[in-house]
Amino acid sequence: MRRKGEEKKNWMIQQLAEERGTMTVTALFFLICTGGLLSIMLIQGQASLASMRVQQTADIVSKGARAAGAWEYQDADGETKKILVATSSEAKRYEADIVRGAREEAGLLWELNRPAVERQAESVTVVHQKGERKSLYGQGIYHVKIEARQKLHHLWGESDVTFRRVSQSGMYDF
Repeated sequence: MRRKGEEKKNWMIQQLAEERGTMTVTALFFLICTGGLLSIMLIQGQASLASMRVQQTADIVSKGARAAGAWEYQDADGETKKILVATSSEAKRYEADIVRGAREEAGLLWELNRPAVERQAESVTVVHQKGERKSLYGQGIYHVKIEARQKLHHLWGESDVTFRRVSQSGMYDF
């Protein structure tokens, strides 16, 4: 009888040891899955923040440049025309009543907002007016493209990501 009691006790100890091992493996699997999910969420958050920062800066530059360089005048027929004046020297030639041209204002706004984009980016490229096309100014459109390269850190390393954002503002009649 004593032998049956010892066998039963040994069997119970063996069962407890197996259950502990199973629980450890399950808990470890759960922690790894949770860490991976958290890492994916952090990557998504970093990417969304960087993308939003680049887009907001592009919008500020294009809308500010459009507002600064906008000029309405009356042509010889008495028709109201709208153009976007690029520089203050060009404004003097047209005798336009503006303080700064669109390109000058865009440069100033970019300098003021650049630290927000460059804070985490490795490199930033800005293209104004698709390479300074005069036709866009004549149409009353200001176009800016900002491209920022950034590293996003995650659980298994880091990834290089490029954000390209475009903003175009024009003077339109509604």
